[in-house]
Amino acid sequence: MEKNLFIYNIISYSSTLFLAINTILFFKSYRNKPVAFKIFSFYLLFILLIQLTTLYMRLNKTPNLFFSHYYFVGQFIFLSLFYRNLEEKKLNKTITKYILIISLICIAIYYFKYPEDYFEYNIFEVFLTSIFLIIYSFLFFLKKIDSHDKRFIYINSGFFLYITCSTLIFAAGNIESSIKNILWYSNVSLYLIYQLLIFIEWYKHFRKLKKAQVKTPDF
Repeated sequence: MEKNLFIYNIISYSSTLFLAINTILFFKSYRNKPVAFKIFSFYLLFILLIQLTTLYMRLNKTPNLFFSHYYFVGQFIFLSLFYRNLEEKKLNKTITKYILIISLICIAIYYFKYPEDYFEYNIFEVFLTSIFLIIYSFLFFLKKIDSHDKRFIYINSGFFLYITCSTLIFAAGNIESSIKNILWYSNVSLYLIYQLLIFIEWYKHFRKLKKAQVKTPDF
């Protein structure tokens, strides 16, 4: 049991480390980049702050479950804007905007009616904020199949794997603990893969290449 927990913590801390590295790299390459890149940069910063805060609270044995709401809602906002910016059709941009607004209103109404759920996992919130991101991610795959522009394809691939697994975990409910443990290990491992793919995305498509020094011929 302790060995399994040790391995889980190693993977989890490695994910946070790569998240911090990716955040630094994205902001280092921030200037003169597409708006979608800049939105994703702030998404990474937001998630990093959430991760570090919850880690600090966990080490101090302080309840931090309520931070999951900020995580899911914040991720939903940033990535909805991210995918909306990548969309070319005006109608699809409009639909994405209204889905975001209506979903946030629904969540606000839910917590107004059930304020006690603020200190618990909220399956309704998880499903609502995840299902549309899964759809956006899948549609992005379809758009990139015949496109020569492969920017953000690594980010999208990693996110699709991670968000799908994460949604299944929270939707699983009361299943056998052994199966749930497998799902949790899969989730944290896929999050590490997600961060690695974000790094690959930055390295292949957005890192600043040094200008080659042109040597003048000797006469």
